[in-house]
Amino acid sequence: MVITFDRFNKIKTVEYFLRCFNRALKLKPTDKHITIKIEKEFPAYPETIVPLAGILDFLRDKGFSLYVEYNDTPLTGTGMHKPYTIADNSYELLSPMYKVWKYNSPEEVYKIVDALVKYLNTKIVCAKGVVEAFEWTVNEVMDNVIQHSQSANGYIMCTATSNSHISVAIYDNGIGIYKSFQGTHYRLQNSYDAIILAMQEGATRDKSIGQGNGLWGMSKLLASNKGSLSIASSEANVSITESNGMIKRPVSTKYYLGELCYQMGTLVDFQFQCNNEVSLTEVFGADYLYTNLNLESLEDENERISLKVNDFSFGYATRMAGERARTMAINCAIQSDYKQLILLDFSGVGIIASSFADEFIGKMIHHFGFIQFNSLFRIINVSEENMAIINRSIMQRSNIA
Repeated sequence: MVITFDRFNKIKTVEYFLRCFNRALKLKPTDKHITIKIEKEFPAYPETIVPLAGILDFLRDKGFSLYVEYNDTPLTGTGMHKPYTIADNSYELLSPMYKVWKYNSPEEVYKIVDALVKYLNTKIVCAKGVVEAFEWTVNEVMDNVIQHSQSANGYIMCTATSNSHISVAIYDNGIGIYKSFQGTHYRLQNSYDAIILAMQEGATRDKSIGQGNGLWGMSKLLASNKGSLSIASSEANVSITESNGMIKRPVSTKYYLGELCYQMGTLVDFQFQCNNEVSLTEVFGADYLYTNLNLESLEDENERISLKVNDFSFGYATRMAGERARTMAINCAIQSDYKQLILLDFSGVGIIASSFADEFIGKMIHHFGFIQFNSLFRIINVSEENMAIINRSIMQRSNIA
């Protein structure tokens, strides 16, 4: 059986897909070998791709054999039809964004979040606190899936636009927020109450499992950042806008797929603004201590941040590699609050490309200026040949300026 999927609407895409699937199964209820043809341009928005990945996994668990044909190449690498897993795609963690990742353990959460943070640090210069808030939020929401959803797996996708925003969607096929509060002392009237309660400080079904800070902390961090948040669960959607307004609307979450009844779980969709500072201390209080594990892993015995060029996974032979190295170094300076010396260690490095030197060192000096660059960075263990290449790039960049 072939199901043609040729309409896109950012809000209604998932509903349209499920209704198309149901119509097809009514015509051929015994056919479990299905080809899904996506014939129209289909933007890879995380809030659309992630729940579709979860739905396709649900159908496979029910015995369907599914094949997806893409007419739009940006979708082919997203893993919508077959989400990425740590066990089978560890190499893909070097470039984890724009992919749907499936997880079901704390170890997998750690590896996925660590990969996203490392990649983000090399791709986008973020204002103070943004990367840390992103890391904290993603960890908390992914953990909520494991602790509360009763779903076999969680699904996450992250995209990032340079100098704009970071988008994240996290989905599960679980029981939903409303049902997760059943059996507790809370008396909830409807699904909206459940979502709003979940965003309050200390709201949790079991204090022995968690303190109820996850969705509360996320909403506060996003408000501080002027980001946005949408939570859809149990036929209700609550959105927090960039101006900190709240919008409530009903959503369809229960569908019939032939003889199957599919109840959608919970979708948490949020965006951080890259250029807006956010303070974890202001949100959680002065006593809150955040450990930047990425910076900590780069520190030497003298508490200096050491960036070893020879360890860069992207190399040192292209202009793109130089851009990623520069972004990483600038983010290190921002995240250390400009208080730690950063060593640019060229030990063991072969001959670097002039374009790499220009993007990495030349443009970084132009970004900070000579005085601030010299107060923040030290270039060490560099060969005479590479020093000549770097010096030339600096001179040329200065002439351009």
